[in-house]
Amino acid sequence: MERKQYLQNILLGLLSGPLLAALILLVPMGILTGLSVVLDPSLAMYEFVPEEALVVPFIILAVLISAANVHIAVVMARDRGVGRIIRATTDRYADDPSGAQNIHGHPGRAFAEEFKGFLAQHEDKAVSLSEPTGEDYGWGFWVGEKELSPLWVAIAHVGRPNEEERAEEYIVAITLEPPILPWRRLTYKPDFALRDKIGLRLTEFLTSKNIPFVTETEEWVDPEPKTDREARF
Repeated sequence: MERKQYLQNILLGLLSGPLLAALILLVPMGILTGLSVVLDPSLAMYEFVPEEALVVPFIILAVLISAANVHIAVVMARDRGVGRIIRATTDRYADDPSGAQNIHGHPGRAFAEEFKGFLAQHEDKAVSLSEPTGEDYGWGFWVGEKELSPLWVAIAHVGRPNEEERAEEYIVAITLEPPILPWRRLTYKPDFALRDKIGLRLTEFLTSKNIPFVTETEEWVDPEPKTDREARF
């Protein structure tokens, strides 16, 4: 990561605390106060929560959020790997019926299940594998302990490159997913080695199944790969 980008991420982390703390504490309070006044104008002269009562919670929340986001910026900057996505095209899953199980109409569960089985057989250390979940781009599943250092395996269904053939195109991305809650972000330790290893397992899986694929490098890998195919709602 370039030094300029690193410093920018640190600055954003510092600024995020006061901004989010204000949104969490002040905006809901203002909305509730406004609604109360609309319903009963006589309440306009009353101050429901004294401003000084919000100062300490605001400071604590702002410091916690800023510290958590700065920590994320620092630990993620240690990543020396190159962002990668894999595009695979195959007719192996052409009859996958999971599109009917996904409210957005995307198949891909069979791909996810088969890759999960491959990981369970070949991964040399114990990892937890969640059940595939339907997403608006396809399917995905968690690898590892979600509370500690989760990996998200996203399998996006692009569709048929050639309508006259049965082969379907998929985009696969493996990303680290920091937790949302700030107190968990403070202790987050990304497992870059596991991410890279699962990426290697993916190429081994595709090769073993004779599925053609290409690897593309990206500065930032979207955990929700975008496709040109419209979702079905």
